[in-house]
Amino acid sequence: MKNILISFSIVAIAVAFSGCSKSNNGPSNIANVNFVNGCNGSLNIDTKVNNTKLIAASNLPYFKYSGYQNVTGGASVAINLFLTNQGTPLCNGTPALTAGDYYTVFAGGIVTHPTFVVTTDDLTAPTSGNAKVRFINLSSDTLNESCYIGTQKLDSNLVNNAVTSFSEITATTGVAVLLQDPSHAAPAYIAQLASQPFSAGKIYTIMLTGTSTVSGTGGLTLTVINNN
Repeated sequence: MKNILISFSIVAIAVAFSGCSKSNNGPSNIANVNFVNGCNGSLNIDTKVNNTKLIAASNLPYFKYSGYQNVTGGASVAINLFLTNQGTPLCNGTPALTAGDYYTVFAGGIVTHPTFVVTTDDLTAPTSGNAKVRFINLSSDTLNESCYIGTQKLDSNLVNNAVTSFSEITATTGVAVLLQDPSHAAPAYIAQLASQPFSAGKIYTIMLTGTSTVSGTGGLTLTVINNN
């Protein structure tokens, strides 16, 4: 498991929108950033980069993402996430973004204690016939997750606001995905997808959000993000 690039928490409220596009044909100072709303209890969120609203990464519902957007790189890029309806600040950070590289900015945690997490994204193509997957833990619970694709354990001890490295798996039309803290056996602590396809040549992030203390949308949930 590798360290996250940055994690920052503040008290506030909300984040999300779906889609994915990889763009690298812009000016030479452009980085590529995907924005994700993984903040439990949030409504839609807006994004500002260096005090300018990024329309394509705004009005994002919970569980959704913008796809890769062109962002001017730099040693300290100001990124601020706001609640769409109220304009209330949610979370923010100033990551270093290298031109030409790929990143994801996640709003995680819970709306009363959101987190800001930035990852570097390795979009190198997997071996022929394989897909690549990684896991990120944005749950507000204190959990040390073990990560499974089918019966294969890919990683363990995935703590809050941490992300694993990408692992290659055999492409499949449907396989179970499971995240569980082995110290908790109750069903409420298990997040799973019964049959998730992973296509050859594709790259995915599997995001854990929510909490074990509630059920439904706010409960522990896995969301698959298409990185390419």
